[in-house]
Amino acid sequence: MREEIVQEKEIIAHAGELPEVAFYSSLYFLTQEPEGPQLVLTPAEISFLKKGVIEGYKRIILRDLNPKMKGKTEFRSIERAIINFKRLKRYAYKEKFDISEIIPQIAKALAVYMKAELEDVYLEKHSLRTVNCEKEDWEWFIKELHLENSSLLPNTEAFFKRTPLSFKETIELFKIRKNSKSVIILKENP
Repeated sequence: MREEIVQEKEIIAHAGELPEVAFYSSLYFLTQEPEGPQLVLTPAEISFLKKGVIEGYKRIILRDLNPKMKGKTEFRSIERAIINFKRLKRYAYKEKFDISEIIPQIAKALAVYMKAELEDVYLEKHSLRTVNCEKEDWEWFIKELHLENSSLLPNTEAFFKRTPLSFKETIELFKIRKNSKSVIILKENP
């Protein structure tokens, strides 16, 4: 694969929230941009670039299903992971890509997220949840990931009665909690 194509695929895969937009920007840069290389791309090279879109969606979905990201500004929540999973599915269908090998990775990430969520005493005590999607979207998502709801969320009804936090509220809450823990550690170890 030509070096320019490999570099652009990496750009697409790490371009942020909209990998498809990055794909079209890269395609324009590679083929039409006056300062670009003005390449004629083969179907294999175009397909290779499109795989960058798949990688980009996978990356941002896994980021938003990582409980360690909750206090970081990049975090966007399960609601956003579901939206991006739907975008990924539409894109894969349109471009005829098989994403079946990604499903178990996303399912595992969701299981880890939910384990952390359910073990979080603070969230339970204050009747909060960082799973900020609607119950119907949750049910669709776990079905798409071939997961059993009872294994992830034993009491779905009670859980969805908790107050959902927006991704911004989640980020702030976890920043505050992290900083509070740091202050406690510093006080204990002067």
